[in-house]
Amino acid sequence: MTELLKSTDYVDVYRLSRDKKVISGSVRLADMKRLAEMALNPDEVFDYKITGMTGKLGWPGAVVAIGGMVQVPCNRCNKPVDVKIERNVIFRFAKNEEEADAIPIEEDDDTEVIVGSEKLNIMNWLEEEIILSIPLVPAHDYACLAGTKTETAEEEIEKPNPFAKLKGMTGLRKG
Repeated sequence: MTELLKSTDYVDVYRLSRDKKVISGSVRLADMKRLAEMALNPDEVFDYKITGMTGKLGWPGAVVAIGGMVQVPCNRCNKPVDVKIERNVIFRFAKNEEEADAIPIEEDDDTEVIVGSEKLNIMNWLEEEIILSIPLVPAHDYACLAGTKTETAEEEIEKPNPFAKLKGMTGLRKG
């Protein structure tokens, strides 16, 4: 079994990038404060791989791959929703906020720009990526009815047509 990431594990992103190092392992949701509060399965383990790289113009960066499953409450019925997360993100490291703000962002470019550090907390970095992967309004793929799970569309509750009574009524209008 892979050793779990600790909250005290840091990385020098510039050395990671320059040396094209690879860091991989697992992280438990329960060890990440914000995720532990929102996840219904805190013992779930996510796998990650961080690969240092140098961009086209020599800028420092990394590719972060993270995968796992997080359960959160459904926005409609409040029952657990499984959210599968398979995220691959390219990061570019800026030296400071000013440099990060000055980097032009292309519409079709999926590169994330963050301020790098010689002591970046890996767990916080991964936690942020997982949180960004959870839908703003998590919901089941099926229709949640009265707070209960429906297995198929045939189980939909049939409601009487409120205008059905009017069908048999005649002579209410003169015309």
